[in-house]
Amino acid sequence: MKKYPYFSCSLPIISEENIVDLAKIISSKIAGNIPFEGLEDYIYEEVPAIYINSNILGFEVVIKGYGGEKGYYLEVNPHPSNNEPDDADEIDIDIDITRYIASLLEGTPGMKIKYGEIKSEDYISIIE
Repeated sequence: MKKYPYFSCSLPIISEENIVDLAKIISSKIAGNIPFEGLEDYIYEEVPAIYINSNILGFEVVIKGYGGEKGYYLEVNPHPSNNEPDDADEIDIDIDITRYIASLLEGTPGMKIKYGEIKSEDYISIIE
């Protein structure tokens, strides 16, 4: 019986940038400047959200939220176009890549990672 991993990220971010400008910043850091789109698609109904409409290494990348004090969430999950491998029977393990994505974005001007939230979720070790 073959199993396959399920990768995910839910990174809380604070930014005064609007969602489109934040997306440009994030894309330049982690997605080779591939543009985000879909603000008018309302993929999360009432919550503003945009996504990269490309399969990047099998991942879907989404930014959702209102910005300001409420912040945004950067989500990375398996791209919907990916089917589980034909010879796989089940998901083997959930692999949280939030810590990795946080390390790629750490110190980026125009945004701040909400370390308090990810620390409480045990996503990342913070040396103070």
